[in-house]
Amino acid sequence: MLSGSLVRAKNYMSTKVVPGGVLPEGSSESISIGPTGVEGFRHSSVDSQSGSMFPRDVYTFFDEDEQAWRGRNVPPLYNPNQGVGELVWRLLDRAPWKIAQISAESGVRVTYQEMRLRSIRVAQNLSSIVGIQKGDMVTIVARNNEKVAPIVYGCFMLGTPMNTLDPGFHREDFAHMFETIKPKLVICEGDLVNEMVAAFEMVDIAPELILFGPRINGYGKVDDLLVETGTEKHFLPAHIDDPANELAIVLCSSGTTGRSKGVSLSHSLCVTNMTGIWTCYESDRVLCLSSLYWISGIGTLMTGTAAGATRIITTERFTAEMMISMIEQYRVNVIFFPPSHALAILNNPTIGMVDFSSLRMVLCGGGPVSADLKRSFEMYLPKGRLHVVYGLSELGGAGCMSEVAYKNGSVGILSNGLMAKVVDEQGNSLPFNEDGELLVKAQFIFMEYYDNPEATAEMKSEDGWLQTGDIARVDEDGLFYIVDRKKDIIKYAGYQISPTEIETVIMKVPGVVAVCVTGIPVPGNDLPVALVIKALGSEVTEEQVVQTVADNMVDFKHLRGGAYFVNTFPMTPSGKILRRKCRDVAVELYNATHN
Repeated sequence: MLSGSLVRAKNYMSTKVVPGGVLPEGSSESISIGPTGVEGFRHSSVDSQSGSMFPRDVYTFFDEDEQAWRGRNVPPLYNPNQGVGELVWRLLDRAPWKIAQISAESGVRVTYQEMRLRSIRVAQNLSSIVGIQKGDMVTIVARNNEKVAPIVYGCFMLGTPMNTLDPGFHREDFAHMFETIKPKLVICEGDLVNEMVAAFEMVDIAPELILFGPRINGYGKVDDLLVETGTEKHFLPAHIDDPANELAIVLCSSGTTGRSKGVSLSHSLCVTNMTGIWTCYESDRVLCLSSLYWISGIGTLMTGTAAGATRIITTERFTAEMMISMIEQYRVNVIFFPPSHALAILNNPTIGMVDFSSLRMVLCGGGPVSADLKRSFEMYLPKGRLHVVYGLSELGGAGCMSEVAYKNGSVGILSNGLMAKVVDEQGNSLPFNEDGELLVKAQFIFMEYYDNPEATAEMKSEDGWLQTGDIARVDEDGLFYIVDRKKDIIKYAGYQISPTEIETVIMKVPGVVAVCVTGIPVPGNDLPVALVIKALGSEVTEEQVVQTVADNMVDFKHLRGGAYFVNTFPMTPSGKILRRKCRDVAVELYNATHN
């Protein structure tokens, strides 16, 4: 059934119905219709009257006054003038009998009613046992175990802000964030107790410590927070007086180009931006391996709960074999992972035998997603699509997504309620298809970088524009293309070079599995250099990689720093390449061969 918005689209050309969607007259490709309208389009289905690739005015339009693009202006799913805890308290009570969560390790299934009861107990016991009150900071360092969700929801209901850290952090990383956040309570995995204590000592703080798992050295355990109180039915969540300006959660910037910063998000932002990141149904089974440190992790928790979906959780680290097994075993419908995970699955020897027929939506973000990767993965999705997601912790959700529309290499169109423009170094809006810095604006963006006014001022302009630091361009249809991180741009002989552009060429070399291009600083220049992971048994040489770039790219983009084979890249726990550390590796390899 066609969506009403599609029928109302201005200047939309005549269509005929075909299996799986509609076909514009004179076109050889289909525009498929999904639950939110136009789900995606392929190649060159052009509107013969307006030149538009899809009913653009329904989903995005160019604001001449602001000289910026706008996404759909659809009211948020939930009233932003409330606390996250107030919303969650009601959401968990809508379908109490339904399964909210399945743990892959234990097989334990938790209903929404049980989740609500546990969350209320956490809120009550945090207050009565630990002495945590509204406004106190709680840090959570946890894998996706079965008791994490009620801890998060209990904190929301109590009105105490949270800071979520990844258990894969090093001691120094924990200490850095503890020094910034100064939590009153840390709740962490039991096997991290020594790391926590050492990190506390490094920055001279002494918060309460509660552990997931058995009691160790007299520290409290999470089970203490889940005991019955006898007053659960009388509980009311904390009222948030000013949701737009009161802190709900502190996430962390990704740390791919420097030390992580605390990204402060308000209650209104979380209610508005985290509860509908993608189209999610009550019948969906959702899987995401990211810990709550990542926007994909907390976003999956919130969006899944808002939809009444079932989340599949695991404490295991990613392997292609494990991911394939979980998708097949639990008949997963929606999955969220970075492109490195998608690539690993495609390179798994069993890929030709997988059953991904349950998947309707694969969300892929956290790094560049090439058209080839999207196309290759979709070969194994008989009933689904891979959607590119461009997200920012500072937005608390997705800035762009290809769920509605896609062209090769794009990240789709703006999310609901967003405004964006591409500007030059003077802040002037650039014409279509010209590269510049991407700025975004929304009703709610991050409040500040926690206790870091200088970084906040650099990121957020006085008139409310978020300076993403990403180099992007936008085409005449309002589709955005992320070229690179501004800080990652290589400067050689006065030219600016996108590492991603060179990486795309190298990835076409037979035997190349992964690549990271960076710049080696030499007097007056950056020399482009490639770190390459090759397939086991491949005979590709470093010289071939260098020559391929020379044969296919303009002179100033050649690999003057060389190409070097490595076994692995420095990565974040969620699978993002740490380019700053790759640069250090490249410098060492370059110096070793040039001294």
